[in-house]
Amino acid sequence: MKTRFSAIIASLLLFLAVSSCGRQKGMFVLQGTVHDGTDSILVVGLDNRFPYVDTISCRDGLFKWSFRPDTVTTLILILPDGRQYPVFAEKDVRSEILIPEYPGLYTISGGQYNDAYNAFCLASANDSTMEQTAARIDSFITRDPFSEVTPFLIYDNMVRRYHAGEKDITSLVNRMSGNMQDAPYLVSLKSEFEKTMPTNVYLDNYSINDSTGYSYRLREMGGSINHMLVCVWASWMGSKGLETRDTLQYFLDKYRERNLNAIDISIDVEPQRWKESILPDTVSWSSYNDPKGWESRLITSTKLQTLPAFILLTGTKRMVFKTSDLDEMDRELDNVLQKPKNTANKTR
Repeated sequence: MKTRFSAIIASLLLFLAVSSCGRQKGMFVLQGTVHDGTDSILVVGLDNRFPYVDTISCRDGLFKWSFRPDTVTTLILILPDGRQYPVFAEKDVRSEILIPEYPGLYTISGGQYNDAYNAFCLASANDSTMEQTAARIDSFITRDPFSEVTPFLIYDNMVRRYHAGEKDITSLVNRMSGNMQDAPYLVSLKSEFEKTMPTNVYLDNYSINDSTGYSYRLREMGGSINHMLVCVWASWMGSKGLETRDTLQYFLDKYRERNLNAIDISIDVEPQRWKESILPDTVSWSSYNDPKGWESRLITSTKLQTLPAFILLTGTKRMVFKTSDLDEMDRELDNVLQKPKNTANKTR
């Protein structure tokens, strides 16, 4: 009987150990020391990968906190005096952070991204100008264009510290890998840039090519009394680009009697790939290509940051609106395009 009871106890202990191990799998654990008597720290996310606020309680300058991230997640610890310290959370990683009594260097270790950020902080401790820091971030990106640390470096240094302009920030973002340029914080930042509408942008002299290679200028298209809706995309976007492009038919049908023309322009640097992507088409509008890609005048003059996108031009080919949102463009068209006279009479 005693042997049987011992076996049951052993099985129970084994079950509890396995269950505990299962609960810990995938967890990120942060241990820290705070040298200024802080009793609580707020935890927020740099982006929507951590969309809530948590509180860490400190006891005698020590704390331990954990959560289970879905992917690499950039967290920001905020002290009561406003100081901010980043932490890069990963699955199955334990990190340690040491926060000094006064503002200055802190140390964090554990996980490749925390180690990389700590090294960056040590190397940049004596930088005193935006140019120095930007050059250091540029070197950091060159060494690892896929690093999850870079969005925070841009936020903390270029945005928060130096209030850098769009050009300086974009030049760094463009050095990153395509996947990292789509990081939630950077996408949000680029959308803010897009809300700044350039003034007096005329594209009447802008040249594009049809599928035969023949070149046209925008001023030759659509007539001077019609607004022109342009969908800007690229075949490398796959189905997303083609699906957005196809919504031009919705706009043409809805505003058929309100002087609207439409075209789409790809910025594929490989025209053959663009031609193959539109080969099955039976669309009612014309398609064109600009092989200069992101260096296209269409992109640089309108300050488009993300694709696919819509641009609305007047009959003289002056840009009046741009957006990546179909509903926003729909509302703008309804406001801008002149209503048919018979419709206007009916509303009186």
